[in-house]
Amino acid sequence: MDDAPTSTLARPAAIPSAPAAEPPVPPAQRVPWLQAGPGARAPGRDRRTIAVVGACGGAGVSTLAAALAQGLRRSGEGAVLIDLDLPGPGVDVLLGIEDEPGARWPELAAARGDVDGLGLVAALPRWRSVPVLSGTRLGPERPDDAVVVDVCTGLLRAGETVVLDLPCPGAWTAASRMLVAAADVVLLVTPCTATGVAGALAVRAALADLGATEPWLVARRPAPGRIDVATLEDALGLRVVASPRWDPRLAAATDRGDGPPVGRRTPLGRAVGALVGVLAGAP
Repeated sequence: MDDAPTSTLARPAAIPSAPAAEPPVPPAQRVPWLQAGPGARAPGRDRRTIAVVGACGGAGVSTLAAALAQGLRRSGEGAVLIDLDLPGPGVDVLLGIEDEPGARWPELAAARGDVDGLGLVAALPRWRSVPVLSGTRLGPERPDDAVVVDVCTGLLRAGETVVLDLPCPGAWTAASRMLVAAADVVLLVTPCTATGVAGALAVRAALADLGATEPWLVARRPAPGRIDVATLEDALGLRVVASPRWDPRLAAATDRGDGPPVGRRTPLGRAVGALVGVLAGAP
């Protein structure tokens, strides 16, 4: 069962300047998740960091990351989707929740130190049952590296698994590199194409340079040429843990603002269900 609150809090309003006769209000008092208090940690809950990265542009990283976060929550594991592919339109646009109230990266500019992960989860907009921390098309600048690390740390301390939606390695910030290096699982989403294989080899080298864990391979179908799943495994020397079939409904569902179809019987839902089972057995 999903034990996090299902409602979202309104996005914090802009705080006017304090009158000269009154001292300014500390940020932690204005926005409650900026400082953890009693009950802000949930040490009894399992949590981990799962980094999702593509072998090349257009690999479907955001779609898989969102579906995985939903699959984990459906299985009973707390999970938050973190958009680190910034600057950009924001993963909330892909999921159709860009107009939903809730905190985005720009509202967390002062989130430093011991961040209250439980309070932050309650303040985030949701796609289905998934709390989503996204960039915004209205403020596309990157968040500060220290903010990213402190926010992710606060969520992990609150017992939430953090699912990172990452760009290709050339766009990784210092915070992204730190989180990838510390990730429990790295999923490498690779199209079944020659370009996908070449990109996956480059990403694997970048991961090795960071000392990151060996990636798990997610094969993106269809295979338009001669490279099928078995060929992909042989070329990269990695085991494919999931290979979602192409879903002709995906583009239309995204354009409608529904986000990717992730029901249990959909191609993506079935692939993510199997992936969640593999993750359940991971050490």
